[in-house]
Amino acid sequence: MIAVIAASGLRLTVAAALAASTPATAAAQDAMPQVRHEGAATQLIVDGEPWTALAGEVHNSTASSAAYMAPVWDRLEALSLNTVVTPVYWELLEPVQGKYDFTRVDSQLAEARKHNLRLVLLWFGSFKNAKSTYAPAWLRADHDRYARVVTRPSPLPFAKGEAPLSVFDPDTAAADSHAFAELMQHLAKVDPQHTVIAVQVENETGVLGDSRDRSPDAEAAWRAPVPAALMQHLQRNRGKLAPSLEALWAQRGHRRAGSWAEVFGETWEAEELFMAWGVSRFVGQVAAAGKAKLALPMYANAWIGPQKLDEPAGAYPSGGPVPRVIDVWRAGAPALDWLSPDIYVDDFAGWAKAYARPGNLLFVPEARFIVGNLFLAIGRYGAVGFSPFGIEDGIPGNQMSQAYRLLGGLGPMIGEAQASGAISGFALVPGETFAAHLGGYDIKIAGQRETVSKMLLDMGISIPTERPERKPQNIGDNASEPPDVRPMGMIMQLAKNEFLIVGKDLSVSFVANGRNAELERVEEGHYDNGRWISGRVLNGDERLRIVPSDDLGMVRVTLLNASH
Repeated sequence: MIAVIAASGLRLTVAAALAASTPATAAAQDAMPQVRHEGAATQLIVDGEPWTALAGEVHNSTASSAAYMAPVWDRLEALSLNTVVTPVYWELLEPVQGKYDFTRVDSQLAEARKHNLRLVLLWFGSFKNAKSTYAPAWLRADHDRYARVVTRPSPLPFAKGEAPLSVFDPDTAAADSHAFAELMQHLAKVDPQHTVIAVQVENETGVLGDSRDRSPDAEAAWRAPVPAALMQHLQRNRGKLAPSLEALWAQRGHRRAGSWAEVFGETWEAEELFMAWGVSRFVGQVAAAGKAKLALPMYANAWIGPQKLDEPAGAYPSGGPVPRVIDVWRAGAPALDWLSPDIYVDDFAGWAKAYARPGNLLFVPEARFIVGNLFLAIGRYGAVGFSPFGIEDGIPGNQMSQAYRLLGGLGPMIGEAQASGAISGFALVPGETFAAHLGGYDIKIAGQRETVSKMLLDMGISIPTERPERKPQNIGDNASEPPDVRPMGMIMQLAKNEFLIVGKDLSVSFVANGRNAELERVEEGHYDNGRWISGRVLNGDERLRIVPSDDLGMVRVTLLNASH
């Protein structure tokens, strides 16, 4: 059956129509989205080609009502997205134990196809922001069977409220895994064309207010020997582990066996390590159950931390997939294809770099509406996706939608450039210049306004160079996020002497063999499904500003008779 629910005839009809919309041919099955290593890049492959998810995540409750969501789809299309990050709620999928309602999932599939969008589904199962509010009421009400976390008292306000479910309880893991497997089995039947290209398993997992769970099951696990699978992984990767993990293990002489306290000590860092193993095993079990039904790419996301050197685990969810414990997650959850950061902090580049590491691709499922960070993610750190949170708050025509429209026309060209190392991205603070080396050229990028101002100052002409400051915004205040005033963009090599530049307020110079390269042609335009649509040919005064100062633009630059 498609859905085991009362009055299922209508739902069977909807599901059957979805499944019939594209036959489950062998070719469709061969086009299963996957993660692939190609050259210098780790890529998300969709329909056989590299996919760059120009995405946005809807607010938590938006997808709970098809009627509420109905007008949102048109706005998402108007924002030039190609991918929507959207939840599936365990409490609504399995409102009665063993009875499943897939109508909201089917509605999202139908609307995404109608608007030519792909989906990344968020499984809001046992955990959402280190809480368990999306688990079904029938499970949360049964405290005797489904264990809760026990922690020390905490003054942190977000640690208050009902205790979340414990990752050390096998009954909770089994129930979550079974529901997630039902979801993936349903997708296997009704989505043979893979409108869904990836799935996030749970959301921002871990324990808040304390560095570890202290429930009876957790206490037993803490006193037990460190699992052999983890110890073997650490031994195989000794010398290549995260520095904090390497140092913690070294303090106990790199012991190969013993309890968690004996191998790693009794500090909060050791307890975070313990929680990372427990949480990753839980999430990995759920992911593996789903992959057994439909092997889509799957990942877990992190509420990042520590954000200050002295910030202990528990101030952020202890056990979540933060950089210091990624090695533990790799050992504990092999069914996951990557780990992702939710980045709302100002140091976007630092956190993006921490996840753009060997063996892990960068996909940012939650971020602020800051366009320069999009260019950094994709151009400098090889991201396969970028997704502002609360995307339905976005205003069509804003900077993000302009950037998505320009980048969307490139299609797989972005992924191909990432694989060959022929791309770079930048977002400059006042006074900063950026240097890239592509195709034998040393490329210097600076702000156009600042470059002109300096040139005029050298001529003895003084003009104001003030630039509006960004005002800090609340995380949920995405609709009023001000435009990114930084000089920003991306440069990509197209051929031996040809480059594509997209961005705003840029001065770009090319040097080969110590000599400035002369420009042959600068042409405005944009790409449409990988085909260049030309606009003006820029020369004369317009060469001083090849992309707009206050808006985003795209140009192709050809260099004259360059020899290397």
